[in-house]
Amino acid sequence: MHRDGRLALVRSAYDVVAESYATLLPDASFEAPADRGMIEAFASYVMEGNVRSVVDAGCGAGRMTRLLSSLGVDTSGIDVSAGMIEVARRTYPGLGFDVAELGNLPHADMQLGGVFAWYSIIHSAPVDLPGVFAEFFRVLAPGGYALISFQAGEGSRQISRAYGHDVSMEAQLFTPATVIEHLANAGFNMVAQMSRGPGPREKSPQAVLIAQRPSNEQPSEG
Repeated sequence: MHRDGRLALVRSAYDVVAESYATLLPDASFEAPADRGMIEAFASYVMEGNVRSVVDAGCGAGRMTRLLSSLGVDTSGIDVSAGMIEVARRTYPGLGFDVAELGNLPHADMQLGGVFAWYSIIHSAPVDLPGVFAEFFRVLAPGGYALISFQAGEGSRQISRAYGHDVSMEAQLFTPATVIEHLANAGFNMVAQMSRGPGPREKSPQAVLIAQRPSNEQPSEG
């Protein structure tokens, strides 16, 4: 399926489940301790830099945007689903949210200190990853960080039921080696990686990576 068709299915599915998603996952308390450790490390890395603004890329209903904000990071969120953004704006009126795609972020070159992609690449086909990571690299200031989490494995699975609703979309699995290779090709340096087995409600191993745009560059003025 063409990229636009995949995006349309993802957008439609998350528009349908937005309210139920926010009810079933109201906060970040469901995340595994190892996952929280990587999130806190990412926030610490960003806070040590000169540019401390972060986009939660694929923010859903905003629960992880709120978590990052609670860790002291200046965070806003984007999501392809207008329904999810509507819920996020209503739930967290003090934070900024916009409708946008991973591969077309509404940010200027070298504007951000961090890109936080919490399970958002799982709806990107393998062929789309180079463009997504190139976009992450574009918006990051030199020395900025990207956190990428995903279900580890190979292939894809069809999702027909989610959060109490009938939907139709695919979820991709990626090996850590594949994602690391794509990040390196986009210009990133690896900083940290974590892999763990599936939790009680998970079907696959999980992985979280932190990568950095090299700091030996100077952000443009203006």
